[in-house]
Amino acid sequence: MAPGDNNNPRSPKWVIEIKNLLDGGLPPDARISWTIGRVPDNWRKVHDTAFHPEMIGIGPIEKWRIRAMDDLKKWFLIRLLGGKLERWRRDGEVSRTTEGERVCNGCEREEDDDGSRMAKAVILDDLVEAMQKLEQKTRACYSESFFNITRENFVKIMVVDGCFVVELLRLNYQRVLFPGMATEDDPIFSNPRILRTVQRDLLLLENQLPFFVLEKLYELINNKNKIDHQQAVPLEVLAVTFFDPLLPQHHAASKLDTNKPKAHLLDVFRSSFLKSVSEKVHEKGKNQVKSWLNPDGSMRGLVRHFASELQEAGMQFKKWKGHDLPDIEFDHGTLQVPQLSINDNTVSVLLNFVAYEMSVKHPEPFFTNYLMFWDSLINSPRDIQIFRKHGIINHLGSETEVVELFMKCREVIYDLNLGYLYNEIKEVNDYCEQFYESKYSVWWRSLIRDRFSSPWTCLSLFAAVILLLLTLLQTFYTVYAYYRPH
Repeated sequence: MAPGDNNNPRSPKWVIEIKNLLDGGLPPDARISWTIGRVPDNWRKVHDTAFHPEMIGIGPIEKWRIRAMDDLKKWFLIRLLGGKLERWRRDGEVSRTTEGERVCNGCEREEDDDGSRMAKAVILDDLVEAMQKLEQKTRACYSESFFNITRENFVKIMVVDGCFVVELLRLNYQRVLFPGMATEDDPIFSNPRILRTVQRDLLLLENQLPFFVLEKLYELINNKNKIDHQQAVPLEVLAVTFFDPLLPQHHAASKLDTNKPKAHLLDVFRSSFLKSVSEKVHEKGKNQVKSWLNPDGSMRGLVRHFASELQEAGMQFKKWKGHDLPDIEFDHGTLQVPQLSINDNTVSVLLNFVAYEMSVKHPEPFFTNYLMFWDSLINSPRDIQIFRKHGIINHLGSETEVVELFMKCREVIYDLNLGYLYNEIKEVNDYCEQFYESKYSVWWRSLIRDRFSSPWTCLSLFAAVILLLLTLLQTFYTVYAYYRPH
């Protein structure tokens, strides 16, 4: 038998499979880059809860970890389809109501009858059929195959979880348009703490559905409500409106490029911060979005001095209002940085942005560069105090907590691509080098820092100088009186 014969009965099964792949190549799905995957274990050490959902599990990765909210998802699905609901009252009572009792888009729905029940069943069948067609494409978006999940259960996850997300985004947008809309019977919107937790959970990398799944469900739902899908509010806008309270920004929806395909909700929200920096990268050209190393192998692109040292060099810090979070500028000795609010929610969002950028080939590592920039500026609580003083960092806890957070990020963020901040970092380093090359400047700044760091030291020095002058005058008059001729 020829050595290359794939039908050699003595060859193990896996060897035969590899030989077949050598002849025929990989299947098409194997060459598709996944966009949703598990976060590496070393990343979880940076922040204990940054990557785990607290309340809602979405998609096949987190679906089985949190089961308590399955009934709530079905509640939203039934609500979306216009079926009967059980209102969740704060006093614990339950009352039956129909979708016709709610006002949606300014008009009341017809009461539930046999015809409408059939229509709802047909709509549900349409959703299931659409998800069945997208099942293989959806599986290819994940870093693992989920062979343990049957086709039926996988489609169920797509329909139930996807409709929950779409209905949640729709209801939130209606609340924004009509602030007086009643929410007392809603289990999520009636409780601000629960709402904020759900917003955070839906931005975790492991807790995602592909965006094309949500888009298809949204399209079918619009058709069911007799809304022209092309004229409807884009789903990206609904998503950014929902997540904006976690990292508030000015006119976030207007910064979206709705023509560019998105991977998932995390990618949608991330893209809303990148309009200005993407334009800068386009203007600079790709030649300045590279790794930059010194001859000795050290990184040119990192700021080589911490914030306290930059301040000693005479650099000014300014909070840059009205700019995207990663939009940082250095202009004539002033480092302009948008305000960064640090809390459990914002830390989780930023770390998931970076985890997505570092695990997938496609996106530019903007937030990875952004966190590396902060990490190169911060080494002690004194550095944090400088940024808090100028309103650049907003944090209710201690400065030590923030320093420890960036120290942990330093252990896992190792991307050498300094990207869009290369020019700014180079200008900061050049500014500092001019200062530290002058020994007089270093001596004078050290004197100011060590001897005049507070008003009391200045007053003490002033008093000492006055006392010295008085002592000299007294000595002078004493000597002068002795030698003055009579």
